Amino acid sequence: MKLRVLYLVVCLCVWVESQDLLPAPTLNFSSSVNRSAITRYSSIHVVCTIPENVSLPVDVYLSLAEKAANSPLRSSIFQSQRQVEFSLDARPDYETTFVCWYQNFYSKVQSQFSNGLDVVVSALPDPKLFIFPPVFPVGMNYSVQCEVSQLNYKNVTIHMYNRLLPISPGKEVFQYIGFRFLLPGDTGAVVYRTNARETYEYMCEEEVFQKGRTLLSRTTITAMPEELPVRLVPTDPSLGSCIGYAFLKVKDDWRPLCFAPSFYDSLTVAHVICRDLGCGSAVESESLAVSAPDAIGTPNCIGKEKKLAECPILVKSGCGRGTLNIACSATLLPPKLSLLEYNALSRVYVRTDESVTLQCVFESPVKEANIIFTQNGNVRYSTRARSGLKETWVLPETVPEGEYACFVRAREGGYKTESSNVIGIYIYDPPPAGVVAGGVITTIVGVIILVLLCIYGSSS
Repeated sequence: MKLRVLYLVVCLCVWVESQDLLPAPTLNFSSSVNRSAITRYSSIHVVCTIPENVSLPVDVYLSLAEKAANSPLRSSIFQSQRQVEFSLDARPDYETTFVCWYQNFYSKVQSQFSNGLDVVVSALPDPKLFIFPPVFPVGMNYSVQCEVSQLNYKNVTIHMYNRLLPISPGKEVFQYIGFRFLLPGDTGAVVYRTNARETYEYMCEEEVFQKGRTLLSRTTITAMPEELPVRLVPTDPSLGSCIGYAFLKVKDDWRPLCFAPSFYDSLTVAHVICRDLGCGSAVESESLAVSAPDAIGTPNCIGKEKKLAECPILVKSGCGRGTLNIACSATLLPPKLSLLEYNALSRVYVRTDESVTLQCVFESPVKEANIIFTQNGNVRYSTRARSGLKETWVLPETVPEGEYACFVRAREGGYKTESSNVIGIYIYDPPPAGVVAGGVITTIVGVIILVLLCIYGSSS
Protein backbone atom coordinates (compact mmCIF):
# COMPACT_ATOMS: atom_id res chain seq x y z
CA MET A 1 0.00 0.00 0.00
CA LYS A 2 2.85 2.45 0.80
CA LEU A 3 4.60 1.76 -2.48
CA ARG A 4 1.42 2.46 -4.44
CA VAL A 5 0.90 5.89 -2.78
CA LEU A 6 4.53 6.92 -3.43
CA TYR A 7 4.15 6.13 -7.11
CA LEU A 8 1.07 8.33 -7.42
CA VAL A 9 2.85 11.27 -5.78
CA VAL A 10 5.84 11.07 -8.14
CA CYS A 11 3.61 10.95 -11.23
CA LEU A 12 1.63 13.96 -10.03
CA CYS A 13 4.82 15.99 -9.52
CA VAL A 14 6.07 15.20 -13.01
CA TRP A 15 2.73 16.19 -14.55
CA VAL A 16 2.63 19.52 -12.68
CA GLU A 17 6.20 20.34 -13.68
CA SER A 18 5.42 19.67 -17.36
CA GLN A 19 2.65 22.27 -17.27
CA ASP A 20 4.94 25.11 -16.04
CA LEU A 21 5.36 28.00 -18.52
CA LEU A 22 8.77 28.69 -19.97
CA PRO A 23 10.61 31.88 -18.93
CA ALA A 24 9.25 35.11 -20.43
CA PRO A 25 11.10 36.75 -23.33
CA THR A 26 11.75 40.50 -23.54
CA LEU A 27 10.34 42.81 -26.21
CA ASN A 28 12.07 46.04 -27.26
CA PHE A 29 12.28 48.40 -30.21
CA SER A 30 15.08 47.81 -32.68
CA SER A 31 18.05 50.16 -32.35
CA SER A 32 16.94 51.85 -35.60
CA VAL A 33 13.68 53.08 -34.01
CA ASN A 34 13.40 56.37 -32.12
CA ARG A 35 10.45 55.51 -29.88
CA SER A 36 9.82 59.18 -29.07
CA ALA A 37 9.48 60.16 -32.76
CA ILE A 38 7.50 57.38 -34.42
CA THR A 39 5.87 58.59 -37.64
CA ARG A 40 2.37 57.59 -38.65
CA TYR A 41 2.37 54.73 -41.20
CA SER A 42 6.13 54.31 -40.97
CA SER A 43 7.68 50.86 -40.71
CA ILE A 44 8.95 50.07 -37.21
CA HIS A 45 10.92 47.06 -36.03
CA VAL A 46 10.66 45.30 -32.67
CA VAL A 47 12.95 42.57 -31.29
CA CYS A 48 11.82 39.62 -29.17
CA THR A 49 14.73 38.15 -27.15
CA ILE A 50 14.63 34.53 -25.88
CA PRO A 51 16.29 33.88 -22.47
CA GLU A 52 19.71 32.21 -22.47
CA ASN A 53 18.56 29.19 -20.42
CA VAL A 54 15.89 28.17 -22.92
CA SER A 55 16.55 25.31 -25.34
CA LEU A 56 16.30 26.06 -29.06
CA PRO A 57 14.68 25.83 -31.60
CA VAL A 58 11.49 27.69 -30.74
CA ASP A 59 8.48 29.20 -32.48
CA VAL A 60 8.20 32.94 -31.74
CA TYR A 61 5.01 35.01 -31.87
CA LEU A 62 4.07 38.71 -31.68
CA SER A 63 0.58 39.69 -30.48
CA LEU A 64 -1.55 42.57 -29.35
CA ALA A 65 -1.52 42.53 -25.56
CA GLU A 66 -5.29 42.47 -25.37
CA LYS A 67 -5.48 39.44 -27.68
CA ALA A 68 -2.20 37.77 -26.83
CA ALA A 69 -3.39 34.20 -26.43
CA ASN A 70 -5.95 34.14 -29.21
CA SER A 71 -4.57 35.62 -32.42
CA PRO A 72 -0.86 36.32 -32.92
CA LEU A 73 -0.09 39.00 -35.54
CA ARG A 74 3.32 37.70 -36.58
CA SER A 75 5.15 34.42 -36.21
CA SER A 76 8.60 33.03 -36.86
CA ILE A 77 8.78 29.23 -36.86
CA PHE A 78 11.76 27.03 -35.96
CA GLN A 79 14.04 29.78 -34.80
CA SER A 80 17.57 28.87 -33.73
CA GLN A 81 18.50 32.45 -32.80
CA ARG A 82 17.68 34.18 -29.55
CA GLN A 83 16.74 37.52 -31.12
CA VAL A 84 13.85 37.58 -33.55
CA GLU A 85 12.85 40.81 -35.32
CA PHE A 86 9.30 41.68 -36.42
CA SER A 87 8.16 44.55 -38.66
CA LEU A 88 5.03 46.62 -38.03
CA ASP A 89 3.30 49.56 -39.71
CA ALA A 90 2.54 52.43 -37.35
CA ARG A 91 -1.10 52.63 -38.36
CA PRO A 92 -3.82 53.90 -36.01
CA ASP A 93 -5.08 50.47 -34.86
CA TYR A 94 -1.51 49.45 -34.00
CA GLU A 95 -1.08 52.39 -31.65
CA THR A 96 -1.38 50.08 -28.65
CA THR A 97 0.59 47.60 -26.50
CA PHE A 98 2.37 44.55 -27.96
CA VAL A 99 3.78 41.41 -26.34
CA CYS A 100 5.76 38.48 -27.65
CA TRP A 101 5.99 34.84 -26.54
CA TYR A 102 7.38 31.55 -27.76
CA GLN A 103 6.94 27.81 -27.49
CA ASN A 104 9.37 24.93 -27.72
CA PHE A 105 9.35 23.57 -31.25
CA TYR A 106 9.23 19.91 -30.11
CA SER A 107 7.30 19.87 -26.84
CA LYS A 108 5.01 22.82 -27.72
CA VAL A 109 5.36 24.07 -24.15
CA GLN A 110 4.54 27.79 -24.19
CA SER A 111 6.39 30.63 -22.50
CA GLN A 112 5.06 33.42 -20.37
CA PHE A 113 4.22 36.67 -22.14
CA SER A 114 6.93 39.29 -22.46
CA ASN A 115 6.81 42.78 -21.07
CA GLY A 116 4.32 45.07 -22.82
CA LEU A 117 5.74 47.45 -25.48
CA ASP A 118 3.71 50.58 -26.24
CA VAL A 119 3.69 52.02 -29.77
CA VAL A 120 2.85 55.74 -29.61
CA VAL A 121 2.78 57.81 -32.80
CA SER A 122 4.12 61.33 -32.31
CA ALA A 123 4.70 62.56 -35.87
CA LEU A 124 3.19 62.58 -39.34
CA PRO A 125 4.82 61.86 -42.69
CA ASP A 126 5.82 65.05 -44.46
CA PRO A 127 3.13 66.48 -46.74
CA LYS A 128 3.85 66.52 -50.47
CA LEU A 129 4.71 69.93 -51.92
CA PHE A 130 4.82 70.61 -55.68
CA ILE A 131 5.38 73.55 -58.02
CA PHE A 132 3.49 73.71 -61.33
CA PRO A 133 5.15 74.04 -63.74
CA PRO A 134 8.25 72.63 -62.04
CA VAL A 135 10.43 75.18 -63.86
CA PHE A 136 9.26 78.55 -65.15
CA PRO A 137 10.76 81.75 -66.59
CA VAL A 138 10.74 85.25 -65.15
CA GLY A 139 7.30 86.83 -65.48
CA MET A 140 5.32 83.58 -65.74
CA ASN A 141 2.56 82.43 -63.39
CA TYR A 142 2.94 79.35 -61.21
CA SER A 143 1.17 77.52 -58.40
CA VAL A 144 2.33 75.76 -55.24
CA GLN A 145 0.28 72.70 -54.30
CA CYS A 146 0.41 70.93 -50.94
CA GLU A 147 -1.09 67.45 -50.64
CA VAL A 148 -1.66 65.49 -47.45
CA SER A 149 0.58 62.51 -46.82
CA GLN A 150 -2.37 60.12 -46.37
CA LEU A 151 -5.92 60.46 -47.68
CA ASN A 152 -7.57 58.54 -44.83
CA TYR A 153 -6.85 61.16 -42.16
CA LYS A 154 -9.65 63.04 -40.47
CA ASN A 155 -9.59 66.49 -38.86
CA VAL A 156 -6.82 67.74 -41.16
CA THR A 157 -5.85 71.39 -41.63
CA ILE A 158 -3.29 72.66 -44.15
CA HIS A 159 -1.37 75.87 -43.31
CA MET A 160 0.71 77.67 -45.96
CA TYR A 161 3.65 80.05 -45.37
CA ASN A 162 6.30 81.76 -47.50
CA ARG A 163 9.37 83.98 -47.24
CA LEU A 164 11.45 85.94 -49.73
CA LEU A 165 14.89 84.64 -50.72
CA PRO A 166 17.68 85.39 -50.18
CA ILE A 167 16.92 85.89 -46.50
CA SER A 168 17.65 89.40 -45.26
CA PRO A 169 18.17 90.45 -41.61
CA GLY A 170 14.89 90.70 -39.76
CA LYS A 171 12.98 88.68 -42.37
CA GLU A 172 14.04 85.16 -41.46
CA VAL A 173 10.55 84.13 -40.28
CA PHE A 174 8.02 82.60 -42.66
CA GLN A 175 4.98 84.78 -43.36
CA TYR A 176 1.57 83.18 -42.92
CA ILE A 177 -0.47 82.93 -46.14
CA GLY A 178 -3.57 81.10 -44.94
CA PHE A 179 -5.11 77.73 -44.10
CA ARG A 180 -7.63 75.25 -45.39
CA PHE A 181 -9.59 72.71 -43.35
CA LEU A 182 -9.93 69.63 -45.52
CA LEU A 183 -13.39 68.26 -46.12
CA PRO A 184 -14.05 64.65 -47.22
CA GLY A 185 -12.60 64.25 -50.71
CA ASP A 186 -10.15 67.15 -50.37
CA THR A 187 -6.49 66.34 -50.89
CA GLY A 188 -4.70 69.59 -50.11
CA ALA A 189 -4.40 73.31 -50.77
CA VAL A 190 -3.04 75.51 -53.60
CA VAL A 191 -1.34 78.92 -53.64
CA TYR A 192 -1.19 80.88 -56.92
CA ARG A 193 1.38 83.52 -57.88
CA THR A 194 1.38 85.68 -61.01
CA ASN A 195 4.17 87.52 -62.85
CA ALA A 196 6.90 85.76 -60.91
CA ARG A 197 10.05 87.86 -60.61
CA GLU A 198 11.40 86.95 -57.17
CA THR A 199 12.43 83.73 -55.46
CA TYR A 200 10.24 82.47 -52.61
CA GLU A 201 10.53 79.58 -50.21
CA TYR A 202 7.18 77.98 -49.35
CA MET A 203 6.34 75.88 -46.31
CA CYS A 204 3.33 73.60 -45.95
CA GLU A 205 2.27 72.49 -42.48
CA GLU A 206 -0.08 69.54 -42.05
CA GLU A 207 -2.02 69.46 -38.77
CA VAL A 208 -4.00 66.37 -37.72
CA PHE A 209 -6.04 66.11 -34.52
CA GLN A 210 -6.38 62.47 -33.39
CA LYS A 211 -6.93 60.72 -30.06
CA GLY A 212 -6.93 63.95 -28.12
CA ARG A 213 -3.62 65.27 -29.44
CA THR A 214 -2.34 67.30 -32.39
CA LEU A 215 0.24 65.88 -34.79
CA LEU A 216 2.25 68.18 -37.07
CA SER A 217 4.51 67.77 -40.08
CA ARG A 218 6.13 70.33 -42.38
CA THR A 219 7.92 70.46 -45.70
CA THR A 220 9.42 73.27 -47.78
CA ILE A 221 10.12 73.99 -51.44
CA THR A 222 11.76 76.85 -53.33
CA ALA A 223 10.15 78.55 -56.34
CA MET A 224 12.72 80.45 -58.39
CA PRO A 225 12.02 82.06 -61.79
CA GLU A 226 14.72 81.22 -64.32
CA GLU A 227 15.98 82.51 -67.64
CA LEU A 228 15.84 78.91 -68.95
CA PRO A 229 18.22 79.21 -71.92
CA VAL A 230 18.32 76.33 -74.36
CA ARG A 231 21.17 74.96 -76.43
CA LEU A 232 21.85 72.23 -78.96
CA VAL A 233 24.87 70.00 -78.36
CA PRO A 234 26.13 68.41 -81.61
CA THR A 235 27.98 65.13 -81.80
CA ASP A 236 30.70 66.99 -83.71
CA PRO A 237 31.58 70.55 -82.55
CA SER A 238 32.42 71.52 -86.14
CA LEU A 239 28.73 71.25 -87.06
CA GLY A 240 27.92 74.47 -85.21
CA SER A 241 25.26 75.42 -82.67
CA CYS A 242 22.14 74.91 -84.80
CA ILE A 243 22.14 71.12 -84.71
CA GLY A 244 22.34 68.59 -81.89
CA TYR A 245 20.65 67.38 -78.72
CA ALA A 246 18.45 69.84 -76.82
CA PHE A 247 19.37 70.84 -73.24
CA LEU A 248 17.72 73.36 -70.93
CA LYS A 249 19.66 75.25 -68.26
CA VAL A 250 17.94 74.96 -64.86
CA LYS A 251 19.77 76.71 -62.05
CA ASP A 252 23.38 75.84 -62.89
CA ASP A 253 22.83 72.53 -64.68
CA TRP A 254 22.16 71.77 -68.33
CA ARG A 255 19.45 69.11 -68.29
CA PRO A 256 17.89 67.17 -71.19
CA LEU A 257 14.22 67.18 -72.11
CA CYS A 258 12.06 64.07 -72.19
CA PHE A 259 8.84 63.01 -73.89
CA ALA A 260 6.11 60.44 -73.42
CA PRO A 261 6.04 57.71 -76.10
CA SER A 262 2.61 58.99 -77.17
CA PHE A 263 3.79 62.61 -77.55
CA TYR A 264 3.25 63.48 -81.22
CA ASP A 265 4.11 67.18 -81.43
CA SER A 266 7.87 67.14 -80.92
CA LEU A 267 8.39 69.03 -84.21
CA THR A 268 6.50 72.00 -82.73
CA VAL A 269 8.89 71.99 -79.77
CA ALA A 270 11.82 71.75 -82.18
CA HIS A 271 10.55 74.79 -84.15
CA VAL A 272 10.44 76.86 -80.96
CA ILE A 273 13.96 75.77 -79.98
CA CYS A 274 15.38 76.73 -83.40
CA ARG A 275 13.57 80.08 -83.21
CA ASP A 276 14.90 80.66 -79.70
CA LEU A 277 18.48 80.06 -80.91
CA GLY A 278 18.13 82.24 -84.01
CA CYS A 279 18.64 79.18 -86.21
CA GLY A 280 15.49 79.47 -88.31
CA SER A 281 12.98 76.64 -88.16
CA ALA A 282 13.36 72.93 -87.51
CA VAL A 283 13.95 70.71 -90.51
CA GLU A 284 14.55 67.48 -88.57
CA SER A 285 13.76 66.29 -85.05
CA GLU A 286 13.89 62.89 -83.41
CA SER A 287 13.62 61.93 -79.75
CA LEU A 288 16.06 59.50 -78.18
CA ALA A 289 14.75 56.03 -77.40
CA VAL A 290 15.42 56.28 -73.64
CA SER A 291 14.94 59.13 -71.19
CA ALA A 292 17.88 60.34 -69.08
CA PRO A 293 17.58 60.11 -65.26
CA ASP A 294 18.09 63.88 -64.88
CA ALA A 295 15.55 64.89 -67.56
CA ILE A 296 13.66 68.07 -66.67
CA GLY A 297 10.31 67.31 -68.35
CA THR A 298 8.31 68.02 -71.52
CA PRO A 299 7.84 71.55 -72.97
CA ASN A 300 4.17 72.08 -73.79
CA CYS A 301 4.52 74.41 -76.80
CA ILE A 302 1.76 75.56 -79.14
CA GLY A 303 4.23 76.76 -81.78
CA LYS A 304 3.88 80.55 -81.50
CA GLU A 305 6.38 80.99 -78.67
CA LYS A 306 9.54 82.99 -79.37
CA LYS A 307 11.50 81.16 -76.67
CA LEU A 308 11.34 77.70 -75.17
CA ALA A 309 11.07 79.35 -71.74
CA GLU A 310 7.56 80.49 -72.73
CA CYS A 311 6.41 76.86 -72.99
CA PRO A 312 5.17 75.38 -69.69
CA ILE A 313 7.34 72.45 -68.66
CA LEU A 314 5.21 69.44 -67.78
CA VAL A 315 6.38 67.06 -65.05
CA LYS A 316 8.34 64.11 -66.35
CA SER A 317 6.03 61.33 -65.16
CA GLY A 318 5.53 58.95 -68.06
CA CYS A 319 8.62 60.26 -69.88
CA GLY A 320 9.81 57.16 -71.66
CA ARG A 321 11.69 58.84 -74.50
CA GLY A 322 14.70 61.13 -74.29
CA THR A 323 15.53 64.62 -75.50
CA LEU A 324 15.30 65.79 -79.11
CA ASN A 325 18.04 65.58 -81.71
CA ILE A 326 17.28 68.67 -83.81
CA ALA A 327 18.57 70.10 -87.08
CA CYS A 328 17.58 73.71 -87.73
CA SER A 329 17.22 75.34 -91.15
CA ALA A 330 20.42 77.34 -90.60
CA THR A 331 22.29 74.10 -91.24
CA LEU A 332 20.74 73.88 -94.72
CA LEU A 333 23.08 75.90 -96.93
CA PRO A 334 22.26 76.60 -100.61
CA PRO A 335 23.66 73.87 -102.88
CA LYS A 336 26.16 74.47 -105.68
CA LEU A 337 25.32 73.91 -109.37
CA SER A 338 27.82 73.04 -112.11
CA LEU A 339 28.03 71.40 -115.56
CA LEU A 340 30.03 68.23 -115.97
CA GLU A 341 30.97 69.01 -119.60
CA TYR A 342 31.88 72.69 -119.09
CA ASN A 343 33.81 74.71 -116.58
CA ALA A 344 31.23 77.48 -116.62
CA LEU A 345 29.53 79.03 -113.60
CA SER A 346 27.06 81.45 -115.18
CA ARG A 347 26.56 80.99 -118.96
CA VAL A 348 27.28 78.33 -121.56
CA TYR A 349 26.43 77.77 -125.23
CA VAL A 350 25.71 74.28 -126.53
CA ARG A 351 24.86 72.84 -129.92
CA THR A 352 21.43 71.55 -130.81
CA ASP A 353 22.57 67.92 -130.88
CA GLU A 354 24.49 68.14 -127.61
CA SER A 355 23.35 66.90 -124.18
CA VAL A 356 24.61 68.32 -120.89
CA THR A 357 24.63 67.09 -117.30
CA LEU A 358 23.71 69.40 -114.44
CA GLN A 359 25.35 68.57 -111.13
CA CYS A 360 24.00 69.79 -107.75
CA VAL A 361 26.11 69.32 -104.61
CA PHE A 362 24.40 69.38 -101.17
CA GLU A 363 26.60 69.94 -98.09
CA SER A 364 24.67 69.61 -94.80
CA PRO A 365 24.33 67.27 -91.79
CA VAL A 366 20.58 67.00 -92.47
CA LYS A 367 19.72 63.38 -93.21
CA GLU A 368 16.42 63.59 -95.10
CA ALA A 369 16.02 66.10 -97.95
CA ASN A 370 15.35 66.41 -101.69
CA ILE A 371 17.26 68.29 -104.40
CA ILE A 372 15.03 70.19 -106.82
CA PHE A 373 16.28 71.31 -110.26
CA THR A 374 14.58 74.32 -111.84
CA GLN A 375 14.47 75.98 -115.28
CA ASN A 376 13.54 79.65 -115.36
CA GLY A 377 12.21 79.26 -111.80
CA ASN A 378 9.95 76.29 -112.62
CA VAL A 379 10.50 72.86 -111.06
CA ARG A 380 11.73 70.35 -113.63
CA TYR A 381 13.32 67.44 -111.72
CA SER A 382 13.59 66.15 -108.14
CA THR A 383 15.79 63.52 -106.51
CA ARG A 384 16.82 62.48 -103.01
CA ALA A 385 19.56 64.61 -101.46
CA ARG A 386 22.47 62.83 -99.84
CA SER A 387 24.83 65.09 -97.96
CA GLY A 388 28.23 65.45 -99.62
CA LEU A 389 27.22 63.51 -102.74
CA LYS A 390 26.74 64.95 -106.24
CA GLU A 391 23.23 64.54 -107.60
CA THR A 392 22.93 64.92 -111.38
CA TRP A 393 20.28 65.70 -113.98
CA VAL A 394 21.03 64.89 -117.61
CA LEU A 395 19.48 67.27 -120.14
CA PRO A 396 18.95 65.35 -123.42
CA GLU A 397 19.75 66.56 -126.93
CA THR A 398 18.12 69.81 -127.95
CA VAL A 399 18.57 71.26 -124.51
CA PRO A 400 15.77 73.66 -123.59
CA GLU A 401 17.31 77.11 -123.31
CA GLY A 402 16.98 78.96 -120.04
CA GLU A 403 18.43 79.68 -116.64
CA TYR A 404 18.99 76.58 -114.52
CA ALA A 405 19.40 76.32 -110.74
CA CYS A 406 18.76 73.90 -107.86
CA PHE A 407 17.65 74.09 -104.23
CA VAL A 408 17.15 71.67 -101.32
CA ARG A 409 13.82 70.97 -99.63
CA ALA A 410 13.73 69.32 -96.19
CA ARG A 411 11.44 66.31 -95.98
CA GLU A 412 10.26 67.29 -92.49
CA GLY A 413 8.61 70.68 -92.13
CA GLY A 414 8.77 71.61 -95.84
CA TYR A 415 11.58 74.16 -95.45
CA LYS A 416 13.60 74.90 -98.59
CA THR A 417 16.96 76.57 -99.04
CA GLU A 418 17.76 79.52 -101.24
CA SER A 419 18.57 78.64 -104.82
CA SER A 420 22.05 77.76 -105.93
CA ASN A 421 24.05 79.78 -108.43
CA VAL A 422 22.29 80.15 -111.80
CA ILE A 423 23.73 78.79 -115.06
CA GLY A 424 22.28 80.05 -118.34
CA ILE A 425 22.27 77.44 -121.12
CA TYR A 426 21.71 78.62 -124.69
CA ILE A 427 21.78 77.03 -128.17
CA TYR A 428 24.42 78.12 -130.70
CA ASP A 429 24.99 76.14 -133.89
CA PRO A 430 28.13 77.38 -135.83
CA PRO A 431 28.01 77.34 -139.73
CA PRO A 432 29.50 74.35 -141.67
CA ALA A 433 33.30 74.18 -142.05
CA GLY A 434 33.25 74.67 -145.93
CA VAL A 435 31.26 77.82 -145.67
CA VAL A 436 33.63 79.14 -143.08
CA ALA A 437 36.71 78.26 -145.21
CA GLY A 438 35.23 79.90 -148.33
CA GLY A 439 34.48 83.00 -146.38
CA VAL A 440 38.00 83.12 -145.06
CA ILE A 441 39.54 82.71 -148.59
CA THR A 442 37.26 85.35 -150.02
CA THR A 443 38.24 87.69 -147.27
CA ILE A 444 41.94 87.07 -147.85
CA VAL A 445 41.62 87.62 -151.66
CA GLY A 446 39.72 90.79 -151.05
CA VAL A 447 42.39 92.05 -148.71
CA ILE A 448 45.12 91.26 -151.31
CA ILE A 449 43.26 93.08 -154.08
CA LEU A 450 42.72 96.05 -151.81
CA VAL A 451 46.41 96.15 -150.95
CA LEU A 452 47.44 95.95 -154.65
CA LEU A 453 45.08 98.73 -155.58
CA CYS A 454 46.50 100.88 -152.86
CA ILE A 455 50.06 100.19 -154.06
CA TYR A 456 49.16 100.88 -157.73
CA GLY A 457 47.41 104.07 -156.86
CA SER A 458 50.32 105.36 -154.87
CA SER A 459 52.87 104.57 -157.64
CA SER A 460 50.83 106.48 -160.23
